[in-house]
Amino acid sequence: MKRRSLVVLFAALLVMSFISYAAAASLLEEVTKRGTVRIGNGNSTPPMNYIDEKGEWTGFDVDLSNAIAEKLGLKLERVLVDNKTRIAFLANRSIDISMANISQTRSREEQMDYAEPPYFWTGKIFYAKKGKIKSIKDLGGKKIGVDQGSNAFTAAPQEIAKFTDKKPEMLSFQNSAEGFLALKQGKIDAYSQDAQIMASVAGNLSEEYEAVGGSIWSPGLYGIGVPENESDWRDKVSFTLQDMMKDGTYEKIYQKWFGPKGKSPLPINARPRLPKDTFGDMLYTWPD
Repeated sequence: MKRRSLVVLFAALLVMSFISYAAAASLLEEVTKRGTVRIGNGNSTPPMNYIDEKGEWTGFDVDLSNAIAEKLGLKLERVLVDNKTRIAFLANRSIDISMANISQTRSREEQMDYAEPPYFWTGKIFYAKKGKIKSIKDLGGKKIGVDQGSNAFTAAPQEIAKFTDKKPEMLSFQNSAEGFLALKQGKIDAYSQDAQIMASVAGNLSEEYEAVGGSIWSPGLYGIGVPENESDWRDKVSFTLQDMMKDGTYEKIYQKWFGPKGKSPLPINARPRLPKDTFGDMLYTWPD
């Protein structure tokens, strides 16, 4: 009798496991059924994402997020994220997409997946008071500020180590505005951030500061983050981005923000450029 009961119990558990497996919808199915895509955007790193003088959420990331939701045919639910939560919210499924100037790194690849291709080319610069720091070598032993959660916290000392054995003291700030304020107040000797973000912040806050060494270092790529192990959803977002690059939607947004007449003109070409042998008959290849 006991043996029969165990067999019945095992069969019941097996059936329940199959039912649970069948009921577990993919993220693509879940988002489609919901009719809403939850996109995580920051609001403190102009020109990528910020609150403007009218109190409205704006920026390159924000406009691109709007366009992606529209192309997907879904209602957009925007969720505020910062450097601490922009990846964590993907892991706990609070958001479906994270677009908050996330540089692609190997360590982040272990926590999330990226849509393909990356959507923006960037590089870092050190900023300091004019005439105070002549070269990156002179940053050895100095106090360097970065944003919390930025990979610059480890990348900056590595870059400085190429020129001197003196190690800098690294300090983290909530956002670029706070970091640049610390620079103005003399609490740090230099501040490091991605070039297009630093140019916007520096332009708004002061004209008495300059890039150290005059060059961009640690080139990298911004990627659209999606939860791990959701290949159907990752492909859907990837194909949407690629279609936007082909039909001119991406270019229109890029020109609005970074073109010669844009809100934050860039002297470099930061567009995503796609290799033809991988993406077919498209316009772009990444800059050398």
